[in-house]
Amino acid sequence: MTQVLFYGCLFITFSPILAFFFMVIAKNSQLVILTIGGSFFWLVSILIAAIWWYVIPPMREQWWFIISFSVLFQEIFRYIFFRLYSYGFNDRPSLNQIKETQMALDSMRKRKKAQQQQKQQQNNEIESINNEINNNSEHNNNNNNNNNNNNNNNDNDNGDDKEITEEEKEKRKAEKQKQREIEINARLETLSARPNHTLSSAAIGVGSGVAYGFIMFGSILWESTGPGTLFSPACPSVNLFMLSSIITLFMTLLHVVYNVLAFQGYRSKKYHLVAFVIITHFVTTYLTLLNLPSKTTSCVGSILPIGVITVFSIGFCIFSLLKSDSITKIH
Repeated sequence: MTQVLFYGCLFITFSPILAFFFMVIAKNSQLVILTIGGSFFWLVSILIAAIWWYVIPPMREQWWFIISFSVLFQEIFRYIFFRLYSYGFNDRPSLNQIKETQMALDSMRKRKKAQQQQKQQQNNEIESINNEINNNSEHNNNNNNNNNNNNNNNDNDNGDDKEITEEEKEKRKAEKQKQREIEINARLETLSARPNHTLSSAAIGVGSGVAYGFIMFGSILWESTGPGTLFSPACPSVNLFMLSSIITLFMTLLHVVYNVLAFQGYRSKKYHLVAFVIITHFVTTYLTLLNLPSKTTSCVGSILPIGVITVFSIGFCIFSLLKSDSITKIH
């Protein structure tokens, strides 16, 4: 029974966010990198909150104190990550800029090759003139005239052959250059194409959400393997592991929504979105305190409000994205 409880809680908690990761984010390497970065920044924020909690011993038993600072550090590092993301995104050259630089380099190479060919032709002409002068001085006038006529005919024939071979070579070079340009453009489209801002922010939110789930719920989930089970003091009829898995599910989804809304607010200077993220983050985090053992607390008072806030936040996020046309627009 404990194994069933373990896998049930595991799938309830991580199935939605992992399905989104493998169906959307895993198809793009850039989004995967952003996901890893999001989890790293969230871990750093929690590390700083833990250090802050350890430095002040009188506040170690005051949950409201550490929760306020942990949420504050998370939002600060969210903004730092946004600044880092926007800095790297704006400094990246666009596809047209890369093409223009490559065209300029190709034109410079062609000019250098043309200059080298002209120099070689001039040197060849000078050498041929010197050879003709030497040959004319050695032979008689009659023989020289006959030889010159024959040489002129042969030169014309050889010139025609050379012109044919040079035209074929130029055609082959042109075809090779076209194939190279096609390959280069295909690579540039995959390497330098800028990702959608919405998907990028969602990928960062997935990273922080997965990190939150494994750090906050991993140890509790492992205890569900047995040999017994636990029940929540706030709700004696509800399994503690199932209660924690449902709350973790809501919080992981909220991390994705919060990151999308916050990045959109910072990017478009709609600070009411940022205020919504900060306020709801504080509210949902403080609602988890209702699960503490007390006569006045109840797990229903935490799960229901957090679920309502999660559903409302997802709907509000979709509405704001549709209103700003950020789902399909690549800025």
